[in-house]
Amino acid sequence: MATVVLVLGAWAYLALSGKPRLPTSIANGRYSNGCCGTIALHDGMMTVANRRVDYIVGLDKAGPYVLPTAHVGASAQAIVVRSDAYPLKLRLDDAVHPHQLELLGDAADGGRYSFARVNGS
Repeated sequence: MATVVLVLGAWAYLALSGKPRLPTSIANGRYSNGCCGTIALHDGMMTVANRRVDYIVGLDKAGPYVLPTAHVGASAQAIVVRSDAYPLKLRLDDAVHPHQLELLGDAADGGRYSFARVNGS
């Protein structure tokens, strides 16, 4: 229980801090990777691995990102959602009309997985 409160508190701190936020609608769409599956983003609600996760869209020195309320990572077989782990920023390639979303690997090696925006979304 304490871990959940800590994770939500950290997310709220990041979400409410002075960092610039972007409209959540810029990330709207479906992003897919052949190894792992599809992530759907729509107005602050992410649907992934049969789960729904809230998120915000922000901007920092490294560029635009999606910050979910739970840890969302990727493995060679699937997208992993864990509410007991620290949420990580999912990087977007463009702040106006993103074409890719990048997730970090869920394993210790921390690989990166690119998800391409599905045409028409």
